[in-house]
Amino acid sequence: MPYSEDLRLRVLEAIDGGMSKMSAHKTFRVSRSSIDDWFKLREQTGSVKAKTNYRRGKAPGIADLAAFEEFARRHSGCTLEQMSVAWATETGIQLTLMPFSIALRRIGVKGKGWTRKKRVGATASAAKKVGKPSS
Repeated sequence: MPYSEDLRLRVLEAIDGGMSKMSAHKTFRVSRSSIDDWFKLREQTGSVKAKTNYRRGKAPGIADLAAFEEFARRHSGCTLEQMSVAWATETGIQLTLMPFSIALRRIGVKGKGWTRKKRVGATASAAKKVGKPSS
């Protein structure tokens, strides 16, 4: 989490008022490199406000959720592998299974009830339970 704008301003005002960067570093317990970055930021933008609304990590493989939701409706009975092949055919973009799993989870959060189907048929343990005669 970034330092508050108030602290940034107090540190820079103290230095502008005659305090050395090293004294400010020790007094305010802020790293020297941060102080240098704040001076550079103030020089470039005129402000020391922290950046907001930035994305951490890798961007999602499927960014347009509205288009993906329509695609998922058309391919609702498909496994993730089948969806991957269909997506590559329709869009020309080859993706692994994980982006489909993540995108289905993202559109499922909206209450639409999407699940991530990974197998064509039932699992072996489920098939045994179904095939068992009742006593």
